Amino acid sequence: MERVGAALGGLAAVAAVFGGIVVIRVLTRALYAAVWFAETVAVFAFACLLGYLVYRILLGTSDDPRRR
Repeated sequence: MERVGAALGGLAAVAAVFGGIVVIRVLTRALYAAVWFAETVAVFAFACLLGYLVYRILLGTSDDPRRR
């Protein structure tokens, strides 16, 4: 009976280690995907800002009501 308990304990330890590695891998990949998405959104917003500034400079328009 002690051998069965020891074998079950060994299997539980293996499952815990393997499960822990799987959980860590899933969490790091989810974090990587979240960071990649946030970086993509930030680069898109920056490109939109630059595009807007270039548009305003090249067209030479102004929001100043005195220039109309």
